[in-house]
Amino acid sequence: MKMSIAIPTYEYNGRGVRYLSDLFRSIKSQTLKDVEIVVSDQSKDGKIMEFCLDNIFDLNVRYIKNSKGRGNAALNTNNAMEYCTGEVVKLIYMDDFFYSNDALQLTYDTLIKSDKMWLVCGTNHTRDDGQTFDTPLVPRWNDRMLKARGNNTMSGTSVISYRNKNMKVRWDPKTFGLLDIDFYHSLRGEYGDGVYLSNILVTQRVNNVDNIISTRTSEEIEKEFEYCRNKHGIIL
Repeated sequence: MKMSIAIPTYEYNGRGVRYLSDLFRSIKSQTLKDVEIVVSDQSKDGKIMEFCLDNIFDLNVRYIKNSKGRGNAALNTNNAMEYCTGEVVKLIYMDDFFYSNDALQLTYDTLIKSDKMWLVCGTNHTRDDGQTFDTPLVPRWNDRMLKARGNNTMSGTSVISYRNKNMKVRWDPKTFGLLDIDFYHSLRGEYGDGVYLSNILVTQRVNNVDNIISTRTSEEIEKEFEYCRNKHGIIL
């Protein structure tokens, strides 16, 4: 298997199946076909399970019910990673989708031809379920990402892919709003710099109502920043 796509899921306030359907449709359109989809589902209901088992897009789907750590995105993502068998693993959240049909092929070819362990791609955003796209971002490393809000120049979880063999880094279940930036620092600390692919391959939905950071108090956010800075030896 060339690629695994790891997708942590939950019912997403009733929108889980709709979002996952959009993501699966974008996977079906990919030029790379040697792909498995690994869904780790923390839903209370069975709608996502039924959707995956129905397999209306005729994809290679592996569904795992995950009853541990409900609500912890890091634990759910780690669980999806554990079941991936592909040479390269692509992480993507259920409300995001692939922007270009060659996203997986380009990701696989670029990473395999490199001497790097991980890759981050370009992204954009949609605020109307894919009708229009804005705020394209070409990823770059930024040493200030854990120093203050607004410094994430890599974007969210869905931009990351990695070589599966000998992958040791996992998501920290103690992180919440900064779990992606913490993961990037862990990857870089363990394996050195990754590949920074300027091509926009992933679209991320902007869901202001469900924004994780917006649910946290200033004190909680600062406490998490402090935890991550101490963990990675970052001094202000």
